[in-house]
Amino acid sequence: MPEASLEICFNLPLVSVWGFISDLKNIASCLRFIGRVEKTVDSLIWKVKVPMSITTRTSVLKSEITEIEEKKTLSWTARGEHLKWSGRFDLEEIEDKKTRAKIRLEVAGLGPMAMIINPTAALQIKNQLKYFVEQLKKRFEELGDSSTPTGSQNDIFHDMSY
Repeated sequence: MPEASLEICFNLPLVSVWGFISDLKNIASCLRFIGRVEKTVDSLIWKVKVPMSITTRTSVLKSEITEIEEKKTLSWTARGEHLKWSGRFDLEEIEDKKTRAKIRLEVAGLGPMAMIINPTAALQIKNQLKYFVEQLKKRFEELGDSSTPTGSQNDIFHDMSY
């Protein structure tokens, strides 16, 4: 399963970062390939944009939180017919009004489409993560943040496991 991870510091209190990421609609709004979100009686449906919806033959993803430890860890999954995206946030308050976040995105093709989706996803996952974090930063700036990556500029988008 292709994945990419990074660590970043947000100049926002942990409670503000948590408040944003614990709403799956906010997560969806930061993903390049999601066009809109619809709430049904029992779930949140993410509508996949063209061309990804055509390439993957998946037009909707049903999202859910899969693990949660209040103000510390949040994992989510968005699954469709041939495609599964998942993500994880591990948060730590490092100073007053500063939050360190380890962020991971994963993607997997499902069934027979995996042979087509996974090689392409492996090439694109780091750019998807970069876009996702840029969107998070924009949204957090609206809340009063100027976030900074930890580590050097050359290696913040390296794969890491935790």
